[in-house]
Amino acid sequence: MKKALLILTISMTAWSAAFAQDVYYTKSATLKLNGELDGNALQLDTRQLGVMLDYETTEMIIRFPLNSLKSGVDSLDNLLKNSALEVVFDGTLSLEYINTENHPPLKFTAEGWLTVGPSKTLITGEGELHHIDDVGQIACMMGMTMHLNLKDLNLRNPVPGLKDDFEAVITQAVLQRDKN
Repeated sequence: MKKALLILTISMTAWSAAFAQDVYYTKSATLKLNGELDGNALQLDTRQLGVMLDYETTEMIIRFPLNSLKSGVDSLDNLLKNSALEVVFDGTLSLEYINTENHPPLKFTAEGWLTVGPSKTLITGEGELHHIDDVGQIACMMGMTMHLNLKDLNLRNPVPGLKDDFEAVITQAVLQRDKN
């Protein structure tokens, strides 16, 4: 029984490794949320953005802890710091595949589900993929923009004077494909 379980485990590991060759993970992506508080520009950002990107299917999962957002506004930062929620975007890009070879800028749309706690909302955005020459492991830079509204996301506005509309800007380095 133990031998069969060991063989099954090894087979499953090899099988998933074979099919995960074009899936890349990064924790060095950035997110900026641009909004307005009391008539003044507000920018929240996090560097704890994790991104999983499948180069073949263009499926993407982006996640970060809500408490990693920083705004520089004490009252807002204190609210965020005490949050245990995770924000997850699970979607796809309109590209056929992620091209890491030399290419002109590629425009795309992104569509997927944004989950914040119990709220799950279908959202869309736009982006571009720019090739970079001779930068080692990095092949491209990807940028995406999504317009968000707290009411549309079924989220309570946590601070008086905070506008419901935000622009989310994500920047991510796209690594070269493994050359096997």
